[in-house]
Amino acid sequence: MRDVIYITSLELHKSLDNIEKIRHRSYLVDALIQAYELDKHNHFHSIQPQLATDNELASAHDRDYLDFLNFISNIDPNHEQLYKEQMDFYKIGYECPSFEQLPSFCKWIGGASITAARYLTRSNNNIAINFFGGWHHAKRSEASGFCYINDIVMAINELRKTFDRICYIDLDLHHGDGLQEAFYCSSKVLIVSLHKYETGFFPINSGGLDEIGETWGRGFNINVPLHHGIDDDQYLSLFMRLLPKINSSFQPEVFVVQCGADTLFGDPMKSFNLTTKCIIKCIEQIINLNKPTLLLGGGGYNIADTARLWTSIIGICLNETLDNDIPEHDYFSYYGPDFTLETWPGNRTNKNSQKYIDSLLDYIERNQIDIMKNQICQ
Repeated sequence: MRDVIYITSLELHKSLDNIEKIRHRSYLVDALIQAYELDKHNHFHSIQPQLATDNELASAHDRDYLDFLNFISNIDPNHEQLYKEQMDFYKIGYECPSFEQLPSFCKWIGGASITAARYLTRSNNNIAINFFGGWHHAKRSEASGFCYINDIVMAINELRKTFDRICYIDLDLHHGDGLQEAFYCSSKVLIVSLHKYETGFFPINSGGLDEIGETWGRGFNINVPLHHGIDDDQYLSLFMRLLPKINSSFQPEVFVVQCGADTLFGDPMKSFNLTTKCIIKCIEQIINLNKPTLLLGGGGYNIADTARLWTSIIGICLNETLDNDIPEHDYFSYYGPDFTLETWPGNRTNKNSQKYIDSLLDYIERNQIDIMKNQICQ
């Protein structure tokens, strides 16, 4: 039985409450885990995160950018207009506004994912979890999509001290553009992103099928651009066809998985028709490969559905079958009117034909899987 290392703390919760779109979400997640008594399992270990150091933050971001985050957080909001040019340059503003606790927010989020990464070694097959990380849009000198720092890049850089080949799989609705940028020229980190890809959808002009990496990283960046309305059967079939090919060709030593919940039908993004069952089965396929695994959070703006998914994932990690009727607890009212753990499938028009899905896999097989096989075998 594998140990599950779960990162959480009150300081982490308080930091996350600075982001309005996910306010209270982390409390719901921890409360539902406790309601199912998963925290009492012999192989479940709750760990307090350590703050990221300045050098650890700088492993993913330029120091000028980090210095500006520290500076602007201390400025009276009424005086921010004086620094508009710099704020525009670093993309601090509308969707990524400054706030007083921003420096500590960055250190807690980054530190939590780094702490989780440190519990994975060659000598164990642990599953480490920081569902309060997974901020995949931030670039080296640019905030983006509510992401000020890229804790995933920091965690992967920590894992690279131990592992030679790292496979990152992004299940969020949005393309993991920050990860793509960070490792676009690397053959040591395989980036795989399944995401919605349509004209005008964020991030704009990012995540196309032909973005396969450059120089040493050519072939090691896999985008799976999906259209509106994909359902459980189609998504899971695609994933189960792709994962074995990735595993056999790249031969990763460790997996990092971003478990964004905004693909679920009930999410305010209103894009896919997926249920918790689908994403859980994808995670289960990765876990069954029996390699060290780091699970991170991400999007998920229906906070009750997000708590449902992430609690269910922990159940799978611990090999526990959870009752579909949610136990009564302090946040029980958030789960009405059904008060069930599983979510319902959607009925949005599915714009993904089977011919299109097959063409995606065919392209990846011809342009990336073969490249990886040849390079790994050399």
